[in-house]
Amino acid sequence: MPHHRLLTCFDCETNPVYNDRHRARSFINRSHLYELVITTLTRGVFLLMSDNSAEIDRGNCFGFVTVRLHPEHGYFGGLLVVNSLARPLEFHCTLPVKPSRAQSILYGPTLDDFVCGEQIARALLAKSKSKPISIFTDTSAVLSVRHFISIPIGWIETESKEHEQSVLVIPASNSNRSYRSNRVDDTVVQVPETFAEDGQIIAATWKKLAPQIDLMEPFGRITEALFEANPAAKAA
Repeated sequence: MPHHRLLTCFDCETNPVYNDRHRARSFINRSHLYELVITTLTRGVFLLMSDNSAEIDRGNCFGFVTVRLHPEHGYFGGLLVVNSLARPLEFHCTLPVKPSRAQSILYGPTLDDFVCGEQIARALLAKSKSKPISIFTDTSAVLSVRHFISIPIGWIETESKEHEQSVLVIPASNSNRSYRSNRVDDTVVQVPETFAEDGQIIAATWKKLAPQIDLMEPFGRITEALFEANPAAKAA
């Protein structure tokens, strides 16, 4: 049976907590899987910094979402929420989500969009206590989550520079999605054509609230955190 598991990490406001892993029976039924994901996530990964200066800026925060694919273990996802000073407010991540061979066949070219966006990213964002005003991702398949949330989300295409200890790769969306490109500082951010207005909103809020932050840097933090939380992500 396929696994859909989320790892318990730390709640810095209380004490470290560790819970049993949750095993899902199937994710052929989309609504059923989403309920399983949310139920598991409420028991799982959570990191909230207690920095008072970060608390002041909680209403003006940004989310960074990434998903990585391991050839053996499946999909790993992470969400980092930062304030306008790039300080972390929350971090959530998953253990591997591994579709079965039959599911891969049935979902076909839509599998990455479904797993990365509709399941992993949607569940992580639903658990966040902060509400980001904009979301950035380096995984194009995550953009499918936009149909389920009201927050603008943009994709930053990155060069493939994988961690030397890992065989993780960025899943490639095989959808026929059209994009609208916008420039945020010196970075090109792409949004789905069906949500073209997101690009202007993202650029305006970023310029006003966080022009000093390197847009690419938070993704490195998420990747390193995924390695720490998931030893299976490291190559043998």
